[in-house]
Amino acid sequence: MCAPINFIEQQATEMYENIRKSSIYKLIRVDYSVANNQKSQSGAGLITQVVLEDNEGNVYFVEPNSFGVRFAKGEITYKEYKKFKKRETLNAILLFLGIIVFFSGLMIILMKNFA
Repeated sequence: MCAPINFIEQQATEMYENIRKSSIYKLIRVDYSVANNQKSQSGAGLITQVVLEDNEGNVYFVEPNSFGVRFAKGEITYKEYKKFKKRETLNAILLFLGIIVFFSGLMIILMKNFA
């Protein structure tokens, strides 16, 4: 198994353990993702989602990341969690587009100067 994949699995497992130990909510289940039927070294696969339930029966789907841990501890609301998650996704998209624009501009400059 590749080291980066193993690192991602390890981070997700650590975040899941933090959620499990410090959650104010009841843990319902953990969803795993296994690509191409390959098993990880632990045998389960990558943890993609943790399902939590409060005392009123409301079910919450959180990812095993720092925002998920903060929600599980009760530091932020689910609405704030979703807002942080949306902002994180938007930042990743903007970073990707920025890199594309930068390299496209660099390519145009190099073509004008060296072609």
